[in-house]
Amino acid sequence: MIDPYSALEVPKTAGLEEIKKSYRKLAKKYHPDLNPGNKEAEKKFKEISHAFDQIGTAEEKSKFDRGETDEHQRHQYEQYQRANAGRQSTGSRRYASSFGEGQDAEDLFESLFGGAGRRGGFSNEGMDFSGQDELYQMDVDFIEAALGGEKVITLPNGKKLQVKIPAGIESGKKLKFKGFGGAGVGKGPAGDAFVQINIKAHPNFTRVENDIHSEVPISFFEAISGSEIEVPTIDGTVMLKVPAGVSSGSKLRIKNKGAGPKDGRGNHIVTLKIIMPKHVDPEMLDAINTLSKKYAYNPRIQQ
Repeated sequence: MIDPYSALEVPKTAGLEEIKKSYRKLAKKYHPDLNPGNKEAEKKFKEISHAFDQIGTAEEKSKFDRGETDEHQRHQYEQYQRANAGRQSTGSRRYASSFGEGQDAEDLFESLFGGAGRRGGFSNEGMDFSGQDELYQMDVDFIEAALGGEKVITLPNGKKLQVKIPAGIESGKKLKFKGFGGAGVGKGPAGDAFVQINIKAHPNFTRVENDIHSEVPISFFEAISGSEIEVPTIDGTVMLKVPAGVSSGSKLRIKNKGAGPKDGRGNHIVTLKIIMPKHVDPEMLDAINTLSKKYAYNPRIQQ
């Protein structure tokens, strides 16, 4: 005989609420409708159901704890049946016993076991469970995640799912779609589908919260005299005014060109990087030397 407490994975000191909670969890896990074709799951489900029949109510639990189980009654009945086999009337299925004079054997079995002995299968009656939640992964381009967009994906069951990507969504966030998960059991609703957003890296942009960052190279002439340069953003190229005398590493802000919805967009932060020419012409070098003598400064001393 399988111990119902062990079958339901609860200690013998467990109360009814703990027993019911464990039963619902295990019944959902091993329910045949959620494990089609899995004979082991079906067997486990039947064991769990029978265990709950034994200790799932205060009355049955008390009876089991006192040793007055259905199995014990079955054993008593079988002993009685063997002892009185010769007393069965020809063509009749009726027995005279201490269980009831003239009681039909099938009725007797029913009174002992409540029909459990003749239930070879299982029933979905009262077994209403929500379907399993399902998780999907979706790779999204950097700019699409920053500005928002829509994608249509096909689920394994053939259903089309229109995914609206909110502007400014962060990598790793999950979008919930109610009722698009696994089918429910009985009258239970379908589970939910979750789509996890994974944002692809961009070769030129990085993101900190809703601000977009990029590094833009400038010449030392542009840094000294100032200029207006083209800067790529997630909205396209914009013109940026570089003030005279900037240093490499200086940061300039382009407002409202970051990630997020229109009424809450971040900014685009440009970090300037001064790039020296790969080849210095002798004439340029002479001119620089002349200027450096006249306008020399020490960058290692705070200006």
